[in-house]
Amino acid sequence: MFVDAGGVMSFKEPIPNFVKAMGHRVVSYILNISEAEARHVLQHQGKLSAKQVETLTSYVQLCRQMRAVAVSQGDIEQSFFHRLPHVLQNGQHIFSVWRRQNGGETPMVSASDPLARSLAGVAAELYPLFLVKAGARPHLFYRASGYLSAAISHLPGNKTLYRHFIEDRSFERVFEVIGNEPSETYGHYVDSKGKRGVISLSSLPAALLINSYDLMRVRGPISADVFVSTVLEMLEIARSVADGEVAQIPLFVGFRNAALVDFDELETKWGTLRRYTPSIAEYVLQLPSQMAKRKDSGFMLESGYAYAINSGDLLDDDDWPSEVLEAESEKVSTELNITLCMSMCFLNDAPPFVAPEWAWHIDPFSLEGAKTAVDTVTEAEEPICITNNVLDELENWSLLLEDTDSTGIRLAFTRLFSAARQPDRLDGLLDAILALRNIFGAGKNADDVPVAVGELISGHASEAIELAENLSDDWNQILSGEAWWDNEEIREKTLACISLCLTCLHHLYLKYPTIVSDPERLKRIIAANGKSIAC
Repeated sequence: MFVDAGGVMSFKEPIPNFVKAMGHRVVSYILNISEAEARHVLQHQGKLSAKQVETLTSYVQLCRQMRAVAVSQGDIEQSFFHRLPHVLQNGQHIFSVWRRQNGGETPMVSASDPLARSLAGVAAELYPLFLVKAGARPHLFYRASGYLSAAISHLPGNKTLYRHFIEDRSFERVFEVIGNEPSETYGHYVDSKGKRGVISLSSLPAALLINSYDLMRVRGPISADVFVSTVLEMLEIARSVADGEVAQIPLFVGFRNAALVDFDELETKWGTLRRYTPSIAEYVLQLPSQMAKRKDSGFMLESGYAYAINSGDLLDDDDWPSEVLEAESEKVSTELNITLCMSMCFLNDAPPFVAPEWAWHIDPFSLEGAKTAVDTVTEAEEPICITNNVLDELENWSLLLEDTDSTGIRLAFTRLFSAARQPDRLDGLLDAILALRNIFGAGKNADDVPVAVGELISGHASEAIELAENLSDDWNQILSGEAWWDNEEIREKTLACISLCLTCLHHLYLKYPTIVSDPERLKRIIAANGKSIAC
C-alpha cells in the first residue's frame, strides 16, 4: 500500500477474484464511498483513508478465512454464504460496524408502532448482506430465504421481533398454531391467484425483507434508507391482507420496442412508466444480451394489482371480492391499452408493435419471485422514441381510450397481439383478419368489410379497399386449404393486415367513438357515408 502526502492510500494488496465477484455495492457500503469509487477500489485504482484500508483488509481476510472453512467442508458456496450473515460484533453485523467506523450512517428508525420499529431495525442491520452477489444469484438471499431466517434468528432482538408479530392484531388471525418456537407458529393460506402456502413466524420476517428488496431494486434507487422505507410499505400491505382486506400489491410489466427518451419516469393514468437504468436492467433482466438493449428499446410500467388471501376458517372460501376476480383482466386491459395507445400516437411512422415481455407481482408472503416471461413480439430494429413532443398526444389518446366503451373490440386487440407474435405463420394471418372483422363487428356479413373500410377511411382509400378485398379472399383460401404461400408471403400479408387494422381503429376512435362497441357498427358506418353518426 502507498501513502501520499495527504495521508490518502492506494490499496495494493491482492483482492481474490471470488471477493470481486461478490460485487462492488457491499464494498461501497462498508467503506462509506460511492459505488463508482468502490468499482475503482476493486480494480486497485481508488484512494482510501487509513481506516478504509484497514477495513478493506479486514473484509478480504474475513472472506478468505470463511472460504477456507467452506473448502474444508466440501461445499464452498453454500457453506460460505450461509456463514456470512452470522459474523456479529456486539450484536451488530460486522458490515454495519465497519460502515460506522468509516463515518457512515445507518437508517434512523422512527416508526410509530412496536412491530414496525423492530422490523425496520432488523432491515437496517441486515441490509448490506443483500448487496452481496452470491454466485449467479443477484443477492445473498435470492431463492435462499433460509439464510435470511437464520440470520434474523441470530440477532439479539429476534425474540422481541417475533413477539411483536404474534401480538400484532393483523397477524394474529393468520397464525392457526402458536408453538414454543418460531417454526412451530404457523398458519395456512390461499391467495386470490390460487396459490396455497404456509406463513410461519420464522419465515414471515424474511419474506417481507426479500420482497421489499425486490421492490426497491425494480423501482431503481438503492440505499439503506430506501430499503427500510420499502420494508415498512410492504409491512402495511401485509397487514391489510392479513386483516382480510383487498390490497393493491405492486405490479411491474416490462414492454419492448419503445423507450422513454427525455425523462426517466412518466406518471400516466395506467401507473408510472419508467425507463431502464443499468441497475434496474441488471436486477430485472439478468441477461447481458438484454441489459444493454433495454435502455433504448424498452420501458416498465408500475401499477397495482388487487390481491387478497383467505386463511383459518376461511381457507377454502372461494367467494372472492370482485376486485381480485377482475385483477388479471384489468392487467391485460391495461397492457392492451398501452399497446394500442402507442400504435395510435405513432401510426404515421409505421411503428413496431409495442408489447409486454414480462410481468412481476410482488406480494408480501411469497418466498420465491413471481416474475414471469410473456410470449411476446419480435424485437424491432428501430424502436419508438417517446419524447416530450408526443406527451400531449399520448395523454389525449389515453383519455380517449379510457372514455370509450371498447368492450366490443377487445377480441381485435388480443388477436392483433397474437398476430404480431407470429406474423410468418398462417395462424398469425388468421388472427389479423379476425381482428379486422371484429373491428367492424362483421359476422355473416363479413363480405361488406371492404365497403366499410372505404367509408371509414375515406379519401385515398382505394388501396385499403383493395387490401381488405384481398384479405377476404385469403381467409377463404386458408379455410378451404388452398393457401400455399411461403413464410415471407404470409408475413407480408399479416403485417399489411395489422397496419390496416390499426388505421381503421385510428379512424373509428376519432370519428365514431360512440359506436365502437355497437353490434350494428358495420351497417351504421356504411350508411353514414363518411358523415358523423348521432349517439
